[in-house]
Amino acid sequence: MKFSNAMIVVITCTVTASMVWYLTSYDPTPVTTENNFGINALVIHSPPYMACPTEDCKQPDYYLKINSKSKTFLIGYNICDENSCVKQDGLAISLPIVDVLHPDYQKLPLPDNLSWKDGDSINIQVKVPNSFIFDNAITFDSTHTPKIWVDLGKSDIVRSS
Repeated sequence: MKFSNAMIVVITCTVTASMVWYLTSYDPTPVTTENNFGINALVIHSPPYMACPTEDCKQPDYYLKINSKSKTFLIGYNICDENSCVKQDGLAISLPIVDVLHPDYQKLPLPDNLSWKDGDSINIQVKVPNSFIFDNAITFDSTHTPKIWVDLGKSDIVRSS
């Protein structure tokens, strides 16, 4: 009898915890694979440099390197491998426009506690406005603009040269 009561308590706690996690982390923003903005993104691994001029010059090991073919803003990202995810929301970063002659990328540092390695396969999703941005827009208010997650698909982590 004690065992069945204990099992009921464990199952109830597990279900309750799962529901709380789902309700607090649920994002109603739609997801699409249509990349209307022509967003390019990859994760760069930039290992620490040996010749550091000071003791406290720690640089992030991983960066999200991103640009776009059309004017848009990065509002968030979700980068996952098979075991872990890095999520950021609430951004309003203008993405550089692709220029073949003068390549320009936005580099965003990722957290230091990642267990990723060069060549690991990851999936990149970016949250952007659902509509195009006027060329003269330099700021963005994300509170009143519909947003969408763009699934950029699988990518491999690339070592910086």
